[in-house]
Amino acid sequence: MLKRLQNRLRIFLIVIFMAVVSLILCFSFWNTWQARQIADITYVQRMASLIIYQLEADPARPDELLSNYEREMHVYSILKDSAGNILHQSDPDTLTDLDTLGKIAEESIEIQSPANQTNSFPITEQGGYGEITGTNHDRYYVIPASISTKSGNWYSLVLFYEQPSISTLTFRQAPAYCGIWLLAFVCILFVSRFLLRRAFEPTERMLQSQKDFVAAASHELKSPLAVIMANVENIQNIETAEPQAQNHLKVIDAECTRMSRLVRDMLLLASSDADQWTVQIQEVNIDTILITLYEAYEPVCRKKAIHLDLVLGEDSYPQLHTDQERLFQILSIFLDNAVSYSPENSSIEIQTRWAAREFTFLVTDHGRGIAEKDKPFIFDRFYCADKSRTDKSHFGLGLSIAKELTRMLAGKIGFEDTSGGGATFFLTLPIR
Repeated sequence: MLKRLQNRLRIFLIVIFMAVVSLILCFSFWNTWQARQIADITYVQRMASLIIYQLEADPARPDELLSNYEREMHVYSILKDSAGNILHQSDPDTLTDLDTLGKIAEESIEIQSPANQTNSFPITEQGGYGEITGTNHDRYYVIPASISTKSGNWYSLVLFYEQPSISTLTFRQAPAYCGIWLLAFVCILFVSRFLLRRAFEPTERMLQSQKDFVAAASHELKSPLAVIMANVENIQNIETAEPQAQNHLKVIDAECTRMSRLVRDMLLLASSDADQWTVQIQEVNIDTILITLYEAYEPVCRKKAIHLDLVLGEDSYPQLHTDQERLFQILSIFLDNAVSYSPENSSIEIQTRWAAREFTFLVTDHGRGIAEKDKPFIFDRFYCADKSRTDKSHFGLGLSIAKELTRMLAGKIGFEDTSGGGATFFLTLPIR
């Protein structure tokens, strides 16, 4: 139990820590993306200023100048003269061709043309950057400009710079972020294991000492109990013993039998805590185990004037692979409880049901049932609904043992209220 708690705490710490690390990485990536956009805007604005400055000098080959920027700086352009003739147009390898981008830019931002130039002395003007989207969801920064050269020429220039997509940046940053994430995961895995082990170490030592004491005490109690019971039996066989002495001997024998059951249950739980229980998986004949269970408890029920009913399915049962001894032990615990809490002239039913992947055993009684306040604790060790302990045949260990055995068999255990009063305990095992 303590080990399961430790594992759950470790998983909880790892999940919380890795969630925080993931959020930090996402925040860092978003900041990187924003910084990249600002850097790209600054870059394209500087390139535009440099290109405009060089075109103002009226170079002999403006198309060659712009081609160099296209090739080396990936800044694409459309250059027109004062008559609207295209002097240069880049031919980039982009998802959207430059003709389409030029039309989108004209519709999206104000681009000055000779017809719009009202000043008789044109001057160089650089517009602010704009953003446009191509036909394939590709995005571009656009900077328009009107350029007046030293020789009196006038150019209309539109510059384009493709924005890197977020998927491209993700692909570039993924190895670094994945490395950081995995490193953080490995660190928290080892750190949480170390810290929790140190934190649980005193508790584990204390619990282990308790388990060792219970196991040792249980073993030590078996021997004197066996001796006492054997001698009581020998005395009872002596016919000359007085009736009053015989009554006292019967009480001693009953109490020894009761203590023997308690020692047996404590040994079972001690073995469970020490992970010493073994499971022998084999093919179980369900008909056989149900009939054996019925034959074992029918005399007990008849003695208490309780009717025991075994409901066998009309169809053949599926093959069930499990530990037959452990299965019989769980069902016996169900029937022990049912017999103990069923009044005279009531009935107990042993039933089954199954689906494609599960087989369920049910033991139904029509006794007083389980109070709501007791239901959350019914499978706890030493929990007894009868707080006065007037019923000395139970120690509150049977159902906790059944729960441990069910866990070993990879099954499910539970209970539900019986219609009209009583309780129905069920055991569900996987069909393999």
